[in-house]
Amino acid sequence: MNTKRNTRLALLCGASVFAAATATGASAQDAPQPEQEPQAVDTAPEVEPSDADTIVVIGSQIRGAKINDVLPVTVLDEQAIENTGAASGDELFRAIPQAGTVAFNEQNETTVNNARGDVGSINLRDLGTGNTLLLINGRRMTLHPGFQTELLVPVVSSDTNEITPGSVRRIEVLRDGASAIYGADAVAGVINTVLKGNMNGGFLEADWRGSQGTSLYNYRLSGGLGFDFAEGRGNLTVYGGYFHENGMPASERDYAADDDRTALLEGTDFEGDTQFNNRNTFGPYGQFDIQAPRSATPIGDDDFYLQPDYFPGCDLDFGDGICARGGTTPTRDVRYNRNFGNNLISRKNRYNAMALLNYELTNSLEAYVEASYYRSENRRNITPSAILSAVPVGIARDAYWNPFGPIDSPNRLTDTAISDDGADLIMERYRFVDVGNRDVSVTKNTYRIVTGLRGNFGAWDFDTGLLYSEADTIDLARNRVSLTLMQQQINLTTPDAYNPFNGGCLDDPGQGDCTPNPQSSIDPFRIDVYRKGGTSLALADFKLSRDDLLSLPGGDLGVAAGIEWRRETFYDDRDPRLDGTITFTDSVTGEFNGSDVAGSSPSPDTNGRRDVYSAYAEVFVPLVAPEMDIPLIEELNLQIAGRLEHFTDIDETAAVPRIAASWTTLPGVTFRGAWSQGFRAPNLVQVNDEGTTRSNTNADYVICQAQVQKGIVDDLGDCARGGIISFRSGTENLVPEDSTSINLGVVLEPEFIPGLTLTADYWRVKQEGLVGTFGYDNAIALDFLRRLNGSTNPNVIRLDPTQDEIDLFAGTGLAPAGQIDFVLDDYLNLDGRISKGWDFGLFYRVPDFGLGNFRLRFNAARLESFVQSAGTDGQELLDAVEAGILPDEITVDGLGELLEQNGRPKWRFSSSINWDYGPVDVGLFGHYVGSVYDTSVSRDDPIESDDPNANYFPVEEMFTVNFSIAYTINNDTALDGTRLRFAINNLFDEDPPLADETYGFFSDLHSARGRVFHVELRKKF
Repeated sequence: MNTKRNTRLALLCGASVFAAATATGASAQDAPQPEQEPQAVDTAPEVEPSDADTIVVIGSQIRGAKINDVLPVTVLDEQAIENTGAASGDELFRAIPQAGTVAFNEQNETTVNNARGDVGSINLRDLGTGNTLLLINGRRMTLHPGFQTELLVPVVSSDTNEITPGSVRRIEVLRDGASAIYGADAVAGVINTVLKGNMNGGFLEADWRGSQGTSLYNYRLSGGLGFDFAEGRGNLTVYGGYFHENGMPASERDYAADDDRTALLEGTDFEGDTQFNNRNTFGPYGQFDIQAPRSATPIGDDDFYLQPDYFPGCDLDFGDGICARGGTTPTRDVRYNRNFGNNLISRKNRYNAMALLNYELTNSLEAYVEASYYRSENRRNITPSAILSAVPVGIARDAYWNPFGPIDSPNRLTDTAISDDGADLIMERYRFVDVGNRDVSVTKNTYRIVTGLRGNFGAWDFDTGLLYSEADTIDLARNRVSLTLMQQQINLTTPDAYNPFNGGCLDDPGQGDCTPNPQSSIDPFRIDVYRKGGTSLALADFKLSRDDLLSLPGGDLGVAAGIEWRRETFYDDRDPRLDGTITFTDSVTGEFNGSDVAGSSPSPDTNGRRDVYSAYAEVFVPLVAPEMDIPLIEELNLQIAGRLEHFTDIDETAAVPRIAASWTTLPGVTFRGAWSQGFRAPNLVQVNDEGTTRSNTNADYVICQAQVQKGIVDDLGDCARGGIISFRSGTENLVPEDSTSINLGVVLEPEFIPGLTLTADYWRVKQEGLVGTFGYDNAIALDFLRRLNGSTNPNVIRLDPTQDEIDLFAGTGLAPAGQIDFVLDDYLNLDGRISKGWDFGLFYRVPDFGLGNFRLRFNAARLESFVQSAGTDGQELLDAVEAGILPDEITVDGLGELLEQNGRPKWRFSSSINWDYGPVDVGLFGHYVGSVYDTSVSRDDPIESDDPNANYFPVEEMFTVNFSIAYTINNDTALDGTRLRFAINNLFDEDPPLADETYGFFSDLHSARGRVFHVELRKKF
């Protein structure tokens, strides 16, 4: 850590004996421990964060059982939430150190196959998105309709942006496997959001935020009202809000403005490294293949690309400052900046509304209803469409702009030996920059309603409810290109044909298009492409508990049991030009493609449904109490739970147990531990994917090895990379992933420092049967390895070798191989993973010395190891690399120790100090994310080191500080209850550390907002 950051850390952490965190600690004891209220809805009056009435309900289904010391729970109350400076659920959850990388984020939405729009995800401990269960008032959230690819597989998550910080009373994070308590998806833990209910009175609030040095700003308007009725037997609370953000172009951040970031490497070990020049070979200067002999033109090659004529290597003048240069790979100077004209942060609107109603029907029976609506509207520009390398487009010889057309054609170039009939062309690389950046809007609506009854039958408490929630999205991309209509327009024989030979900008070919085609030539093939998606969750449950079933020497034995049914559905409806309804058949070559959209692989419509039936039981056994006066055992408590869950779609049943205990040796010293098994069913996308085709770019090592042996290329590093089609499909034969979790911890509450709680917890999770794909690139490498030994990989499907290919392989010792047709890469229960780490927490409410109230918090997560096992085929590759059988140019990614690689930093922490004195509140908050390595960039000259990451590009740590000050008016005037708050997020204006990613930083770890000024006005009444 450099001196500058050390100074900032000292400013925050050195102000007290200990640094402080967003969470009230790493355990439920980090907050005061009152008796528990019902599990679903907090029915206590609204309290201030400093009040002693905070109620933790997560981790047990036994109402009223005092087992909080058994559980590693982090709690964020209203003050802690405010400290984070979050304007969205995504920003709020990122402030939790145990939350891992955020796969669903707007900078990661580059293709129609991603979950695009105003969406966030949760990934506790980096155990995988979809392994964390999100609850609202104790019941599940529905999943976001889209999905992302993580470690080669589609993953799903609830949308954290549906949780509006201003509507939240507190966040409870159970940092331990809880499948036995809550069911599938709770492998890494559970996050419960407790909403503000049972209000008496109301509030109005407005705030504005602006990012310094940019045009970015946002504002929010919100309000709420709650009141009792029927002589206090009922309460209705309603609130809602509106949020608007104007968006920010990528050009306003130097690290995001250009794909070429080599200038940002000055002074580093990677200075001058061309791996940071990611300008793309697909641009307005196209690359073509002449269907004529190589000697037919002065180019001397049937392959050529266009460039400005002042560049070296011009072989044929095209006029207007453009020339042709032979070859298949455009030089870096002519490549395109894909971030030109893009939005780094989208334009967005959010609307939310909620109503919470509870009514006491009798003294032992209460009815309750929760109803909510959330809508987000998101719009941004992303890079213009390009054709896929696997789907080139034929240009007919008589096309108006064909430079090698028939004799007397208007644009035929002279000084060629092209036949009088002309020659067809194949357009192999081209980006439609003059069509414009893709203009993508995503609209999402989410509805949720819960209704139920809770109360008691004598000494038994019960809660039964019905939940229905659904979410739908419409992803609409404007300025897309129809392959069929585009080819028709290019192949017109009249001047209104589209001209792909006019290049772009001469001064900088990578920035825009200075010679666009007329709009009349573009409009006939410009299309809108949609993707519609939806999910739903229906749930019915009945929960019964009693905290005093039996009286034992150590206290009252508590029990809980329950049953649950839920139905989950999803659908993914693709545009007819994507789902195979409207396809593309090249009118020149006859080649078929299942998608008619340039730049997008075919994707079928999919849908799925599953019904899940489950039953659970839980027992809390207090074995020893202080009154028993047993030496070194002040208290000893035990939690035992088990769950059965059956999934109808895959016809699998999972049974998992959980055992947890706490042992207080002396007053203020408590040890705790838990062992549990967990499970996660394959998600509906993985099960129901009927066959997704993806176009990728990779080298064919088999053919390239023959070229190496024939002296055509020097080594595998010089292999030409071409389009490779991979085919993935799901299967109902997938089974749930299994996991085993261990958590061991200690809680210290020293009597000589009243108000101080310290916690430390060690955790280890072993996951088996993870659903994944082997990876098309690994499959190609395995095919190469096996062909060296005389066999093949049957998942790499090849065409029969041509005579040229047979001649190429002659004398190489390798059997002749044809071109790769496609790679089978189905979803399978493959590998395992072992992760382990530590959590540390501090909560200190400083005794009142007459100088106001001080609260200190600290929450840290240390990831110690993250090992992905290889599986049989993967290990075969790793052994070959280790033995030197495979050359250095072939790497095997995503296996072995992945700590700090592309995310997963060793350390994260959040800390805060709050002081209030009379009407004044002051807060200081710090958030730290440790360094990682970007494995997409490696040293040109490797160094010897015991550190396996030493040759990758280091992505620096990031530490940000928030400052806030608020003043509340407390008098008998109309201004009573008015609060003015001023805050600065990212006080020292830290940029996200540089990485070789789409916008120059890891968007799943860091933010590009910079220093943000925040003004808030709130009125309570």
